[in-house]
Amino acid sequence: MPLNAAWHHAHPMPERATLDQRVRWHLEHAEACGCRPLPKSIVAELERRKKAEADAASRD
Repeated sequence: MPLNAAWHHAHPMPERATLDQRVRWHLEHAEACGCRPLPKSIVAELERRKKAEADAASRD
């Protein structure tokens, strides 16, 4: 998918972004632009969160 320059211009990554901000930005980016795949660190964090959520649900 080609670069969506307008989206990039309107949605800069926050300076010194927290992990939550980075995850949110990359998910929004993938939906709006998708000029590149999600970074491995973001994919790993999403998998970690999904597992933690599943673990918490299984304890309920």
